[in-house]
Amino acid sequence: MKPSLRNNLAIALGLLVSAVAIAQGISSYQLCRAGMSALLDLRLEQVAVRMRNGLAETIPATPSRGSQPSRDIVITIRKPGAEVPLRSTDPSLQLPQDAPGGFTSAQVAGEGWRIYTLRDEGTLIQIAQRSSVRDELERETALTTLWPTLVLLPLVLAAVLLIVRVSFRKMNQLGNEVQEIDAAHLKPLPSAGVPTELLPFVDSINRMIVRLAQSIEAERKFIADAAHELRTPLTALQLQADNLQPHIVAGNQERFNELRSGIARSSALIAQLLRLARADAPLSGGSIAPTDVSRVVVEAVADVLPIAAARSIDIGAEQMVTDKAAVPAADVAIAVKNLVSNAVRYTPDGGTIDLSMRTDGQTIWVEVTDTGPGIAEELLPRVFDRFFRANLDVEGTGLGLSIVKSITQKYGGDAVIRNRGDGRSGVVAAVIFPLARAQAERNAALDPHGREL
Repeated sequence: MKPSLRNNLAIALGLLVSAVAIAQGISSYQLCRAGMSALLDLRLEQVAVRMRNGLAETIPATPSRGSQPSRDIVITIRKPGAEVPLRSTDPSLQLPQDAPGGFTSAQVAGEGWRIYTLRDEGTLIQIAQRSSVRDELERETALTTLWPTLVLLPLVLAAVLLIVRVSFRKMNQLGNEVQEIDAAHLKPLPSAGVPTELLPFVDSINRMIVRLAQSIEAERKFIADAAHELRTPLTALQLQADNLQPHIVAGNQERFNELRSGIARSSALIAQLLRLARADAPLSGGSIAPTDVSRVVVEAVADVLPIAAARSIDIGAEQMVTDKAAVPAADVAIAVKNLVSNAVRYTPDGGTIDLSMRTDGQTIWVEVTDTGPGIAEELLPRVFDRFFRANLDVEGTGLGLSIVKSITQKYGGDAVIRNRGDGRSGVVAAVIFPLARAQAERNAALDPHGREL
């Protein structure tokens, strides 16, 4: 699993908040217990002072057995050395008479007691409370201080996750925009609203995009210029060969035809290179006129129909749709005709080629299904590479599918090829274009700067 900066930050902050909350809870618990113990001690002291100030007479001389609650304090007033106390809420409890003045803790009758001793004018006043009762009172009171922490900790952790997610939203937006960058869409990343920490990263990517765009443009211009310069001499060679044909003796006609075929193949390669250069060219500003894809499909079938008929190939189009694509008609025609030409080239005599159309969400699909030999599964990922040919026995330049891929991706679409899955040999090649109405809806949802409203 790849490390996630957002998850790491959220976990670190969560652990920090949890550690602080635990430390705060422990300190609050201990401070509350200490405060409650001091408060209970103060209560014992105040009772002793009141007993000295004349409230001792309110205590029965002979209290009834069992009248003293176990959680209450015990009051004993006696003369020093006397075995029987003058007043006592529990005469059976023999508190230590030799206890020093002030607070002490002692074991009496097998229980722990907290005792406050006050000696005044020959009178011994002792106020005692069970240590177990004190611990219980301290614990109950201290536990109440933990409720705010227990309630607030999940809320704070949720707030941390929310803050981290919101803080990384801009980074996620930048990541999505980076994913949309390809050779046909080399747009610099926007720097408005980008956090200061991300600006160096964004600036580096933008400089890289500029260098990449310059490199791609230089490559495209080289291909276009080279193809254009080569087209003229090849055309001249073709004309010279045509003029020379009547003067070729019969014994050299076969070699001469091979020469003419080589010139024709070179001309076809140059034409494909020019199409590839145009496909790689970046989009120019301005609106794109919607294209009736069904009409392009019909024209593509009509163009290859004579060749298909000569080879007894059954070719036809079905499942036509009326939706339009947000792609220029010329580019749609090149992409569809390349797929159809490939299908005719690889389909054996007497085979079948079917064209169909469908819409899927915001895209329109044109699928070409043939009965050719198919493509080895390990070669499928490379079929769109330039100059790659899966079947060297069939004549071709290896650029047709690359042109199709470049055209579709240029307008936000795609091209895919897979082997048939119905038990028959052959491939299903498809071009995917964005629907014109979907593109119009997206444009309507953007402000003048291209941002979502």
